[in-house]
Amino acid sequence: MNNLEKYLDQVIDRSPAPLDVPLEEVPQEEAKPGFLQSVAKRWPIVFLVTLVGSCLGLPLVWLLVEPEYTVQGAVRVAPSVESILTGESSGGGGRDSYGNFLNTQAKILTSGPILQRIADDLKDRNLTIFSGKPQTLLGQLKAKLRPAPTGPVDPAVVLKSAVSGQRITAGHIARTELMAVTMKSINASEAKQVVDAFLQHYRAMYGTDSLEKENENLRVLEAQRDELRAKMERRRAQIRGMAEEYGTVALEGREDMELRRQSMLLTELTRLEAQRIALEANVDLLEETETASLTPDQLVAARKEYVNSDPMIAELSASIVQMEHDLLVAKQSLNPGNPVLIQRQQLRETFKQTLDQKRQELEKEFDDGLEERLKVAAEQRLANAEAQIQGVAKHEERLREVFNEQDVQTRQVGQTNLGIQDVQLDLIQDQELYDIISRRIKVMEMERQQRPRITPAYRADVISTDDRRVKVAAAVVFGAMACGLGLAFLRDKMDKTLQTPEDVARHLGLPILGTTTSSRTIKPAQFAEQIAGDYQTIRTNLRLLANGGMPRKLAVCSPGTREGKTTFAVNLATSLAKSGKKVLLIDGDLRKPDVRYMLKLSNGTPGVQDVLSGEDPSSAIISVPESGLHVLPANVRHLADVYELLVSSMAHDQIERMGREYDHVIIDTPPALAFPDALVWAKLTDAVVLVGFAGQTTAPELKEAKERFARIRARVLGAILSNVPAEQGLYRYGYGYGARATGPAGRAAKRKRLLLPAQGPEEDSHV
Repeated sequence: MNNLEKYLDQVIDRSPAPLDVPLEEVPQEEAKPGFLQSVAKRWPIVFLVTLVGSCLGLPLVWLLVEPEYTVQGAVRVAPSVESILTGESSGGGGRDSYGNFLNTQAKILTSGPILQRIADDLKDRNLTIFSGKPQTLLGQLKAKLRPAPTGPVDPAVVLKSAVSGQRITAGHIARTELMAVTMKSINASEAKQVVDAFLQHYRAMYGTDSLEKENENLRVLEAQRDELRAKMERRRAQIRGMAEEYGTVALEGREDMELRRQSMLLTELTRLEAQRIALEANVDLLEETETASLTPDQLVAARKEYVNSDPMIAELSASIVQMEHDLLVAKQSLNPGNPVLIQRQQLRETFKQTLDQKRQELEKEFDDGLEERLKVAAEQRLANAEAQIQGVAKHEERLREVFNEQDVQTRQVGQTNLGIQDVQLDLIQDQELYDIISRRIKVMEMERQQRPRITPAYRADVISTDDRRVKVAAAVVFGAMACGLGLAFLRDKMDKTLQTPEDVARHLGLPILGTTTSSRTIKPAQFAEQIAGDYQTIRTNLRLLANGGMPRKLAVCSPGTREGKTTFAVNLATSLAKSGKKVLLIDGDLRKPDVRYMLKLSNGTPGVQDVLSGEDPSSAIISVPESGLHVLPANVRHLADVYELLVSSMAHDQIERMGREYDHVIIDTPPALAFPDALVWAKLTDAVVLVGFAGQTTAPELKEAKERFARIRARVLGAILSNVPAEQGLYRYGYGYGARATGPAGRAAKRKRLLLPAQGPEEDSHV
């Protein structure tokens, strides 16, 4: 910050465009860096590891890896005579069977007796393969690093190890009558001797061993045939015993019949269980109800039936009907005023009154005895339901006994059927194997003397050379590159520091208000214009987040020290003041104030502590003429009882007072993770802006600071990442866009630019 004064004659001359810098908040799913992005950020590690690995590995590969020679020799194995039965070769099955025979002979060629004969023949030739010492330079180095016990080496053991390790192989060459022995070694002359020894001893022992093997095979086949014959007889007797109870071995129809019967019983049993459950539920319901319940319609109908069933009601109703009939007849013959007619009308009315009175008496009688009748009816229904349950339960119990008996019988039939099928299948397999063995014995007895003759084909010679140094060298280079890629990716994953705006958005989930450009990544002549654009972007984003207007009281905070917080607060306040706003910058870091030193203000004036204690703010506020900014610095001589001073009611009243007098109040707070002062300042303001320093602030620190503000329900508008390289800035593509100011107005505007450059983590340093 020592070069602060060189920018004091510069001001922002760009016109704000609210929609020119839309907020960017990278979604969590889309912002995760991939493998290629992580590696690209750490490409020097990839290059260095690849270079070092290649420089160390390639000479070692060329020195330690030696060419390997493949030596091969072969004998011819041809059919001796034609088969007596088929007229074909002794293989009996054409070329494929003959090839199988040759493959069998190849196994014999690498068997223990052959290897022992070869070892006895070669042990006096002083071959290095039997010396017990490593033949390659790499093996010699391993032996020096990890010495093995010394002593005599058995050549047979060495040959067996070579065969098991596939360094010596024997096999049939497809579509030929040749059986070859192949050996891989770095010493071609010794490999030729070993291969020739294999072929020579195989030809010597083939005749005797082959005949003995055929005789042994014939004895084994005959014993197996006799055993199969006895086993088949036992299986037939077992099938007869299992089917004796049912009179037949075909039990599929009997099993289907038993299954259908069991299914019918199960269906009926299920129906009875459902009926019993329904009856039990009905009984439970009836037990809970002391009297039978009637609906209003049922009650009216019952009352009407009770009244109408009374004989007197029936007699009165019939009499009234008869009187009505007689009255109609009398009206036809008598005048309306006739005494007889009047007497009959009065008599009819008397009968009607008597009928109505009787109905009322019967209805009352019905209502009085209704509860008792309902109770009796409920008891009768409960008794009927319980009797039904007992009947259904007995039926169900008997049906379950029948079902269990049927289940046992069905299982017995099914198990017997499965057992017979299994024994029959085993019998069929034994019969097929018996037929095969019988035919094989007959063929072997007729052709046991017909064996192929073995003759040399060609002596051992080198057929190929495998120089793997080029492939291994390429593998070393690619391996070194893979190690570099893995190391770069691991280094990037372990690095928790924030480097780009995308890192902030991914880890915090907050809007990125903007970035400030590092002076080391841009030309000095262009830095003032670039930093001015950065702060114009930040001001515009703040307006967007606050629905068109910046918060009047804004706290600026960072997780730790030396992260550009004070620099950002001063620059933001200066930028707002230069845009025509009345701005007050408060140095809220009462424990280690820096604003006074950064702006080179006098030390004798009162400070924030005095204002928060009740003094008039006008006596402590200092005006910066060059920018129009008003500053309330901290008093370095009054640092005690900081927390109590901030939480006092006087501090709240004074901040509210200054908030009403100024368009914007910017407060530079202490680090959020170091002291609780920042949380108190956040409660005194309208919103908080978090500041991080690229390459220094870590994601966990910034996230913890955000969570602390969230716990006290402070409004965090977003994050600022300072000291970002120009090519990684939030709006790097807008750099230099637009025409230069020309003419007197443009030159005057140039003389009025002011923004303070962020040269590095200079916060908490006295400038």
